[in-house]
Amino acid sequence: MAPMTTISAPLAARAAPSGLLSHRRNGARARLGPRGVKSVSHGVFSQQDERIRCHSSLRQNTIVASENENPPLMPAIMTPAGPLDLATVLLGNRVIFIGQYINSQVAQRVISQLVTLAAVDEEGDILIYLNCPGGSLYSILAIYDCMSWIKPKVGTVGFGVVASQAAIILAGGEKGMRYAMPNTRVMIHQPQGGSEGNVEEVRRQVGETIYARDKVDKMFAAFTGQPLDMVQQWTERDRFMSSSEAMDFGLVDALLETRY
Repeated sequence: MAPMTTISAPLAARAAPSGLLSHRRNGARARLGPRGVKSVSHGVFSQQDERIRCHSSLRQNTIVASENENPPLMPAIMTPAGPLDLATVLLGNRVIFIGQYINSQVAQRVISQLVTLAAVDEEGDILIYLNCPGGSLYSILAIYDCMSWIKPKVGTVGFGVVASQAAIILAGGEKGMRYAMPNTRVMIHQPQGGSEGNVEEVRRQVGETIYARDKVDKMFAAFTGQPLDMVQQWTERDRFMSSSEAMDFGLVDALLETRY
């Protein structure tokens, strides 16, 4: 059994430069800083300026996300330069979180973060934290391909639950850098599929599902060092494992040390 291992990632935030936003309405000019309107000149303070001041004040505690929540809404922390969203702090320390069902949008976000971090520093390691119930196999394989393609080493840390094909990302991290929290639950099984349409369409969809299972089983065999027939037995039905069982099977390399 691999020794218990601890890992730390100091969060030294890279503060973004602050600035002042100027707004003109009905001849008035308002200068806005982190706390809202600082001064108004050449006009009368208007209701529009008041709304802007309130909106700026609200942004101290949250960062407004795009309409499709990509990237997702994240809280902010205060720095000497003003509010800074947690995503910026984490990326500055080369940490990526995956904490939801993986679809094409989540895969696009994660891949863009991986490529960006690789472009910033080709030598620095990257850590992906996983608390994920699974997702689209195509999207998960896209993330894995990017992890394998970029030059930085990509480690993985599982916590909470890592289920279904999300275990591919956990096990597909850099060898020696695949970790799990002591209370993590890991579940693997064969890919799920469904078929509809005419006979020829159903035949092709079944063929794709069979191909996907063969692909996933071979990947788990390569990641864990287990024989292919053993992996096929374990993925025949839902196989739930504790973090120590996942380490014994070869899905992770070490457990992170916590109090219990």
